[in-house]
Amino acid sequence: MIWILEVAVDGTSDVGPFRGKFSFNPGLQVISAPNYFGKSLAVKAIAWCLGLEPMFGLQNNDPSCFPVAVRDVLDLDGARDVRVKSSQATLTLAREDGARIRLSREIKGDPTEVTVEEFGQSDGTSRMSRLYARKQTMKDEHGGLQRFLFDWIGLPRAAVMTNSGNASEVYLENIAPLFFIDQNEGWTDLQALQVYRYGLQQISEIAVEYLLGATEAVEARFALQTVAAREAKLKGTATGLAIQVSTIFGKQGWTDSWSAHGSVSDIARRWSMRTLLDLAREEFRFDLFKEKTRLRERADYLRETLARSPLDRMNTAPASDASQEAIDLKVRRHSLREELRTARSQAYEQRQLAESLEHRIHSARDVLRLKREGIGRLDSVECPTCHRSLDPSTFAVSTQSAVQVEAHIEALERDRLLVTANVQSAEAQTTRLAAELSRVDEQFQAAERALATVNAAVGSIREQLAKVATDLAAAEREIDRNAALANELEEIQSAIDAWLQEASAQNKQPLAEVDLARRRSVFEENLRILLRALGHSAITVESQPYLKLDEQYLPYLGPRRLRSLGSASDHPRLVAAYVLALAETSRALPGLHPGFVVLDEPLQQNPDAQHRELFISFLESAAAKQLRYQTIVFTSLRDEEISRLTEASVRVLTPQGEHFLKSSTSGH
Repeated sequence: MIWILEVAVDGTSDVGPFRGKFSFNPGLQVISAPNYFGKSLAVKAIAWCLGLEPMFGLQNNDPSCFPVAVRDVLDLDGARDVRVKSSQATLTLAREDGARIRLSREIKGDPTEVTVEEFGQSDGTSRMSRLYARKQTMKDEHGGLQRFLFDWIGLPRAAVMTNSGNASEVYLENIAPLFFIDQNEGWTDLQALQVYRYGLQQISEIAVEYLLGATEAVEARFALQTVAAREAKLKGTATGLAIQVSTIFGKQGWTDSWSAHGSVSDIARRWSMRTLLDLAREEFRFDLFKEKTRLRERADYLRETLARSPLDRMNTAPASDASQEAIDLKVRRHSLREELRTARSQAYEQRQLAESLEHRIHSARDVLRLKREGIGRLDSVECPTCHRSLDPSTFAVSTQSAVQVEAHIEALERDRLLVTANVQSAEAQTTRLAAELSRVDEQFQAAERALATVNAAVGSIREQLAKVATDLAAAEREIDRNAALANELEEIQSAIDAWLQEASAQNKQPLAEVDLARRRSVFEENLRILLRALGHSAITVESQPYLKLDEQYLPYLGPRRLRSLGSASDHPRLVAAYVLALAETSRALPGLHPGFVVLDEPLQQNPDAQHRELFISFLESAAAKQLRYQTIVFTSLRDEEISRLTEASVRVLTPQGEHFLKSSTSGH
């Protein structure tokens, strides 16, 4: 556990150096100063030295969270609008074993680096280094600030998954919203400053579990997220493979059933039952190896005929055969075009009918809803042009009961099933005809070339040789197409086999429920105590036992979210109770909370007398005094409130002067 020893802001200006400093002790302490004193400047300096500017919606190394007093001009000892030449923030932290570090980061200057001075546990010797504030802040083992802070504090690194499916890890700005409450946005909701733009999955829940010390639960979440990311990747790959199979089969006129519908396990089960060659053989009666053998035998026969077989000088059939083949193919092509045109028209009509049925079913369901619940019923009907009231009986509208509407919906759904089947059949027919037309068109063009070759030959012998040669060329083209199909199927089958192997390696790990349940229970109990102590209006003695945390660690009172109960002034009480209870739970278990909580201007959220009284009563209560970690409250108290807290042994710091920043040469 660590705590803050000191935060300081210093720099130089046209009238000389300036400096502001707060020193702190362990335990509860209140810093009380008037508004515009500069308390929030000190609060921002704490976050700045820790590299937490992304919490404020800023880009890396952007000091815009600071007021102009340290970036441009400031009022210094009576002088107004004094130009700031340079400025920096310094944060000193202490560890339970006595070790200390001092972090210094320029505000106006070069904010990309942080100077780190380490002090030894006993002899006080120091070592100085410069680290990157944001660049590779966690990944750089030797130059990253957050990598150094996690190691120095003793916080383990925790892996998380991004929305894009890549591995990342928990950063300090992901857990800081649970112990650093900023004045501007921190009080609006739980983890209001959480950096969601990193796209880390379930980061709000992981941040709570991390501070509770439930590292097994965080690891289990990452394991489940990893499985989900892999399944999403596998699902996308399977969809791509199914499209490739559909494209290959479509060229052959086959309507495939190799879909990527369902879960990864469902897809793997279907795909592992048979190969693509099995599918082609069983559903489309195409045996690749038999076809290869048939084509090879035909090519061998034609080569033998061309090379050695005797030819009949009286045979004049080749020319007429070639001509007839071209004529038959031309007729076949024309017939296929007509069939394809008809099939496409039928498919379009069936799709239109299916769309019409879908609209009718939706309309009928709306009518059924009106019959049952009255939702959508019109109290009056008027003409859209003259706005005269109309009598529904004018339209001779028939009355239907809910039962009749239900029967109508069932009939429409039966029709939809039938039409859907017709659409699928028409689309399959279209695919088959388009592929066959493409083949016939190619064969017709080859037949025309063969006819021209045969007609150009002189004498029956040359005609026979030309015909055999063109038949051999056609057979070899078929062999090449068959080989290309075999190669495509082999490549896609190899990809499918690799996908199946990767899918079979998936495994899921359960969350560490037992350890997490214990930590959650302690957290809930501490939250009940602190909500009561802070005076949340919805938490009473009777309702207190019904306070529970849901799976996202959001507090619920019975069936309702606690944030929706009570008044608007209860929101900051909920935030304060939540972060304090989390720190107390982490200290008791123990967990991984760093050991300090910063609350900036809690009273500005509820400035009226009643709510100020509730907060002052909490600070002087035993519940606040018994907190076992450093709690720093920056606020503005009245004199009588300061006296009350001082008498209750609460440490109250009341800095002197009008502003936090003072001239270093003024003697202050």
